[in-house]
Formats: sequence, structure tokens, C-alpha cells
Amino acid sequence: MDQPTLRYLEDDLYLVCEREEVLKLAPALQELAQRTGQLGAMHWLPYFFSTGSRISKPPYLVVQLAGRKAPGALCAEDIRAAALFFEYRIAGIRTGMFSTDDAVGYRTVIAARHERDRFASRAAQALLNSGAHIVLTNYDRSGDAPRPTVQGKALEGWRERTVRRILPLGATLEDTLAQFGQATRFNLRYYRRRLAKRVQLEFVEDARPHITTSEFAALNAASLNPLDSADEVDLRWNCSCELTDSFVVGLRSSDGKWISLIGGWRQETMTVLHWQMNAAGYEQDSIGTVMRSFFLEHEIARGARELLIFGGTAHTINRAFTEDTIVDLLLCRDTFRARVCRTVAQLLSRRISLLRSNHLVRTLAEVELHSSLQPVAPRLSSSSPAVVPGSSWR
Repeated sequence: MDQPTLRYLEDDLYLVCEREEVLKLAPALQELAQRTGQLGAMHWLPYFFSTGSRISKPPYLVVQLAGRKAPGALCAEDIRAAALFFEYRIAGIRTGMFSTDDAVGYRTVIAARHERDRFASRAAQALLNSGAHIVLTNYDRSGDAPRPTVQGKALEGWRERTVRRILPLGATLEDTLAQFGQATRFNLRYYRRRLAKRVQLEFVEDARPHITTSEFAALNAASLNPLDSADEVDLRWNCSCELTDSFVVGLRSSDGKWISLIGGWRQETMTVLHWQMNAAGYEQDSIGTVMRSFFLEHEIARGARELLIFGGTAHTINRAFTEDTIVDLLLCRDTFRARVCRTVAQLLSRRISLLRSNHLVRTLAEVELHSSLQPVAPRLSSSSPAVVPGSSWR
């Protein structure tokens, strides 16, 4: 394993700063996710570290190791837990604001379930102790375990949300369809049969050898909801072709025309659907529904037992998704910079709809803060949805 540069934080916690250093740990993080039962949570890191943004957000990884490690001695088994953050930078200037980039808590805190609450709190507090002004993380709540108390003087806010992320898959397609409502079951069967009567369909388990990058870009331009950014189109395709455990499956007609494509990644029994591209001209055939019928059947036959649709879905199948409780934990130092950031977030989130979709801005605007020395009950809500020790931020 390539050895990243570790910066000591406190006790058994270390910090790995910046994109290339964190990527050295990508295989180890995938192994950690496997050990903690969070399959697929640490795949595609090069993609998530490369997506374009007007505000630069380099990644920072807090890792818990099995004791202090000498440089060059780290191996995958030494990593007991990890938490991924991104620091907001504006025009290259560091803000001291750290946040997850994942509002549904899937790929943020990687730790054993019974340790997840405590480690999330420790990791956020360690960043705060090292100079950060604002730290936001989120994670799966660990059952009914009591929430750990944040140590030290800080402003703390937290809330619980219910999200639907994962669809349990049965042993057969019929077992899986039995979880859906009657109308959804009917549509998944009906539209597939109807389109097959008019068009000879072929489901392609691996579409990548049959499509070039330029052809993929042309498919995107002719799709129902094309991506505007050519860089994002190239990034999605390249990651789908090159990164570990990635896939692209497709549906095409007998004349070779691609009707629908789905891309994502797999780890053991977990399949993550990251994107879907549907050709225009098949709106009345509900092509998205047809493709999902083929895709579900294929993944079940492969042995998948869970399907996560990244970013959620408005499709009616989401009613069969499991409900997971996600905690948003917000820690702030009582500094002028933190107060200004919170005030700006509250003002702008009311006026600029784009900012309301930003998880950090929305949380700063909505979550009440209290002294970490004064325990408070959480506000419940539901969704239908580089720190360097000794830095000058102190």
C-alpha cells in the first residue's frame, strides 16, 4: 500500500490531507467499509474528489489507527475507522469550514456500527481542536445507543433525519416486486412487455466495450436530461470504465441503438446505481421504468441483496426502500468567523435557492446551536430528500 503522509491529531487519531494523499488509502478504505458492513461506501473516491465546483473543496480524512504508527509502517488492517470531510475554500482561501459532501450519510463515517456515534463525535472534535471553525458530519445512528457527549468547549447542534437510500433485494425478481405497491408492480411488468412488443430489446451486461467516449457524449446530448458539463460527462464515463468494481449496463434495440444506460459500482452484495441515461423519444414507453425492471432482474441474478440509488429517486419504487436514521452533527467554535458564516448562511439560504440545496448551508441555517456542556434533546426532522495542527486559525 502506498504510504500517505499522516499528521498526528490526538490519541489514536491522525489526519490525511489533500486529494492525492487520501487516494493512496482508497483500497484500504474499501476494505474498511467491507469490514464495517458499509459495502460500497468508499468506492469512486477519484470521482468525488474531481467533480467541478466554483468553490474548491479538498478532501481531508480523519483516521483512527490501532495505536501510534511510525512513518511507512501503515497497513490496511491498522485502520479502525475513518471520517471523510471537505474544506470549503473560496478563491483558494481557506475558510476553516469542514463538511461532508453526502447528505444521506452513506460515505462519510466508516466505523463499526456500535462505534459510529462515538467516532463521528471524536473526529469532528479533533478537527475543531486543530483549528477548524465549523465542522459538519453525518452518519447512520447506531441503534438506540446513547449519543456521546462532545468534550471541550464548543457550540454544538444535532438533529436526526429519516432517509430512504437502500432497496432490499429478494432472492428473485418476483420476491423483490412483492415489496412494491400494486401499481408499481404492474408498471414494471407492463411497460417492459409493451416496449418489447414494438422493439426487439437486448440487455447488455457490460456496455463499455461497445461505446467510445465520444459516443457516450453524443448519447448524453440526445438524452432526456442531458448533463450540461462536458467535463462531467467525460468524468462519469472514465470512472465507469476505469475504477475498481465499476459497471455500465445498457439496453439497446436490434439495430444497435442504445435506449438506456446505467452506471455505478458494486461491492460484494451491494450495488450502487450512480447515474442513468435514457434516450429521448421513449417517453410514452416509460423507458426509465423498463430499464429498472431489466436492471433489478440482472442484479438479483448476480447475487446482489441491496441496491442503493445514489442521490435518491423520485420513482415510486422508493416506497419499498428501508428507512434509515441519519444524524447531522454540527460543531462550531465560538469565533467571529463562525458567527459570520452562520449569519450569512441564514440570510442567503432564504434568498438563493441554489444555496438551499447545499447541505452545509442548510444545516447552518436550520440547526440550533447550544453549548456542548449543556445536553439538549435533538430536533427531529425527516427528509424526502486542511486542518493542520498549530494552524493560524486559532
